[in-house]
Amino acid sequence: MVVGAGNAGLSAALAAREAGARVLLLERAPQGWRGGNSHFTGGAFRFPYRGVDEVAPIVGGLSPAERGKVEVGQYTETQFFEDIARVTEYRADPELVSRLVERAQPTMRWLHESGGVRFALSYGRQAFLVEGKYRFWGGLIVEVVGAGADLIQAMRRGPNPWCGIPADR
Repeated sequence: MVVGAGNAGLSAALAAREAGARVLLLERAPQGWRGGNSHFTGGAFRFPYRGVDEVAPIVGGLSPAERGKVEVGQYTETQFFEDIARVTEYRADPELVSRLVERAQPTMRWLHESGGVRFALSYGRQAFLVEGKYRFWGGLIVEVVGAGADLIQAMRRGPNPWCGIPADR
């Protein structure tokens, strides 16, 4: 049983279903507001990467022309870990943070492939146009196409819809 159909709940339910479990997903919100806080977010995600080759599969690929117009740099696992530590004022459990950091990129690929989530480079909030190229900064370089509401809808309808529960329940 999973309580709450936000991003975390839907991810837990989908992973359990993929592992062969029968899943009961409970959500209290009215149908139009399902998804908890995830429904209302901008849908931006942070994960470690070492260049465009690790980002491209998450955004569904980039053409050679698109690759020529972007500089994503890198956002290492160490940087991600340090950002979490700083934001939590060093109160987060280091073992849990390590696990989160190590699994973040594979989870992004899983959300895209199994969850049906469409990601795009976050041109509008995490990039500057410099000499004809978009230069990304801060490690927060992808967002869900359609923001948080579409994140929830994608996981409900994706290639492996959320636990087989009809979208109208």
